Amino acid sequence: MHRHLFLLVLAPHVIAAQPICSIQGTGQSSPFVGQQVTTEGIVTAVFSGSGSINGYYIEQPDCDGNVNTSDGLFVYSSNPSGISVGQRLSVTGTVVEFNGLTELSNATYNILGSGTVTPTDIALPVGSLSNWEHYEGMLVRFPGQLMVVDNSNWSQYGEVYLASGRTTTPTDQVDPNDVDPSGTSSTGTSNVSAVLAAQDMIDRGYVLLDDTRTSSWPDPMPWADAAGTLRNGSTVTDLTGVIHYSYGEYKLEPLAPVQFEHATRPAVPEVGGTLRAAAFNVLNYFTTLGEWGAANSAELGRQRTKLVAAIQAMDADVLVLCEIENTDAAWEDLVAALNGAMGVGTYAVLEEDAFGQGTRTVILYKPSVLLPITSLYALNTSLFQRPHLTQGFRVLANGGRFLFSTMHLRSKLCDGATGANVDQNDGQGCFNGMRRSQVAALVDHWAELRDATGIPAQLIMGDFNAYTQEDPLDVLRASGLLDQAVEGGYTHTYASMFGTLDHVFSTAAMDPVITGTEVWHINTDEPESFDYRDANITRYQPNAFRSSDHDPVVVGFDGGQLSVGLVERADPTPVFFALDGGRARWELFEGYSGQELQVLDHRGSLVRSCPVSRGLAEADLSGMATGCYAWRVPGLGAGRFFLP
Repeated sequence: MHRHLFLLVLAPHVIAAQPICSIQGTGQSSPFVGQQVTTEGIVTAVFSGSGSINGYYIEQPDCDGNVNTSDGLFVYSSNPSGISVGQRLSVTGTVVEFNGLTELSNATYNILGSGTVTPTDIALPVGSLSNWEHYEGMLVRFPGQLMVVDNSNWSQYGEVYLASGRTTTPTDQVDPNDVDPSGTSSTGTSNVSAVLAAQDMIDRGYVLLDDTRTSSWPDPMPWADAAGTLRNGSTVTDLTGVIHYSYGEYKLEPLAPVQFEHATRPAVPEVGGTLRAAAFNVLNYFTTLGEWGAANSAELGRQRTKLVAAIQAMDADVLVLCEIENTDAAWEDLVAALNGAMGVGTYAVLEEDAFGQGTRTVILYKPSVLLPITSLYALNTSLFQRPHLTQGFRVLANGGRFLFSTMHLRSKLCDGATGANVDQNDGQGCFNGMRRSQVAALVDHWAELRDATGIPAQLIMGDFNAYTQEDPLDVLRASGLLDQAVEGGYTHTYASMFGTLDHVFSTAAMDPVITGTEVWHINTDEPESFDYRDANITRYQPNAFRSSDHDPVVVGFDGGQLSVGLVERADPTPVFFALDGGRARWELFEGYSGQELQVLDHRGSLVRSCPVSRGLAEADLSGMATGCYAWRVPGLGAGRFFLP
């Protein structure tokens, strides 16, 4: 038997003419993949030239009356010359699923005449994410107004996410535990279904607007305003285009230049009062280069310039800065630049070292306006990642007194999460259990401080890493502390949603003197590509905008209405200190137990600790170097001693 070898060349199977809706089919891919078909449609869009989609769209209006099949189809052509919108064509080509996009390739066409296509209206949110396939290739319109809610890919890819309004993180409005958002339950899952439903509606509410280009880093950037930016919150009305699919996403390719109503950059909020407080997460201000912040000295210089511009513009009398590198060099560098811009001695700093190599929180205040009148109290147990500070101040102008407390709870990042700290799928992210415990400890700590200092007016500010209706804030509200609702809402954006992570709380004694609480939207609405990094140097602007990823919060209050005197309380028993050889002994408040006495070196680092029991504390100081040391019992007392 002889075996013969044959070369078999497979040509596309040619089938009879098919309407577009049959070629698209009801599934994610065409039932005619790999086959050569002839179809007919009216040209709705043409894209040509270097960096374009390269091709044209045709549509058969009312192809089969089935809403589950698309009436539009993309025809790939590297040079669609002779094709124009409004032509009615007969097109023959091979059906291809190009990375999920149904298209005709190697196509030829004949002009049959002309026609028009009325755009199909789409209302957001769509009924299901799978519905976008039903519109693939079709000419559509979004009646009414759409808003830019995510500009993170605008600079690089010429894309922005649009929604019918600003998309809010579900747990900023929906309480996982309480149907009534005013409830203060901080455990349970009775309302989680409402959180998940809100998230589902948000997920179905986006449309991605593309600039019709396939090239990166378009120049000039599309749709920019006079300041060169496109802020979240900008709007467009009655947007029309064709639905395209690429890189795993359905997107709208407009037929004409898009006209945005641009959201403008805001001025510093007016909050009234005679004094101003602020809180600002500065996004890893590190003078140790190449760590979490700037990669080199040039980046650090640009980061510093932006932060100084923001802090100087707010001109707060007291403020908390979060995410400063846990070294003295970092805050010293930033404050030196700030005082260089505002005048020598404008700001003084209060701070405590944090654990490890992460970040710390610092308090800045104006010595010309405020006088510290208490110890700097710090809650710095192993439950926390960094000290939470409280300082008592007297207003120099009138003697009014208040406590100012910082907040920076554990982040939602899941690194190292176990047990109850794992994401519970209730919208609150990882480490919600730890944040709840941290707040409970702070509530007790602050109550002790108010009692120990006799100052009932307290203002609490910072990065809570918890949205408005999440458990940690319910713990605060349940304790009697008052949530000073932040005008302007959101302070952070994540995953195309906006929410408030930076809050303001006060005691009832502080509440009447607060005249305003607002957010300065300098960061969340700006593209991330406007920050200080080398990769963004062509877009860098030496101003406050995109100086961080959180918006600062500004509070106004009337210092003249603060209480001048102290609440009467029994004087504590004096503290006696004795040093015998290598052992130190403190006789503290009579009968007091349950706190820890800490010994710190001249840098503020914790070098010894011992429990306080029945008013006594003893510590072994042997082996410690000669020099000055400090001791403290947080919330109760502090002092210094010399170790010979």
